[in-house]
Amino acid sequence: FNSFTSSIKEQQAIMVFYECVITTRNTANFAQLTKLVKEISQKVVGSGGIVRSVQNHGIRQVPHRFKAKYADREGNRYYKKGRFLSIYYDANPATQTAVTGICKMEEQVLRTTHLKARNKLWYVNIAREDKNPYIQRVREMEEAEANTMVQDA
Repeated sequence: FNSFTSSIKEQQAIMVFYECVITTRNTANFAQLTKLVKEISQKVVGSGGIVRSVQNHGIRQVPHRFKAKYADREGNRYYKKGRFLSIYYDANPATQTAVTGICKMEEQVLRTTHLKARNKLWYVNIAREDKNPYIQRVREMEEAEANTMVQDA
């Protein structure tokens, strides 16, 4: 039982910075989009995550026509335009899977993509030193300095 609870705590301790890019129908109204974003945000916060930002990129042309699961009231099933939303959040991988499930169940969503959002601070805060380019550079400089001291002696 203790190993099970400790593994759950370890999973909750892993927080990854995600960007969820959602493409919805361009005919979706404000109330439907608000409901979707609130549902995702509540799921993230409820599981111990943090929603950093929600951005509406507006209605744009899609690279090729997107097909919805079901036709809308007018009978449209194929879309050449879509509304793009981005939700940036910190959460554990299980929450990311749950957010993907929420997006799949929503009728207005045409496509969804999850990305690990990375910035310069991500490399600094990385826990594994062998993957941190800044620590690697410092180690190389220290090794070079040690080699020159050995050669001088």
